[in-house]
Amino acid sequence: MLAEKQDIAPLLALLKMAADQWPSSEVGEISQSELFRRDQALLNMWPEACRRVGIEVREFPREVIRRWQQEMSSGRPH
Repeated sequence: MLAEKQDIAPLLALLKMAADQWPSSEVGEISQSELFRRDQALLNMWPEACRRVGIEVREFPREVIRRWQQEMSSGRPH
């Protein structure tokens, strides 16, 4: 799915950062607008996730953005 294997480590770091930021949220309890805000926050946290795993800050993976777009157009969350 990911074009670059280099994206895996910072994506995992980003998921950990998200879990720290929103520790107990159930998907069904989150509004569509809150999901959008969280997606924006994840994009903003990406450079820090790259730094945490010791890689140069890269562009956010396009495949992840495409997946978000697909989920939003099909009535996210799934």
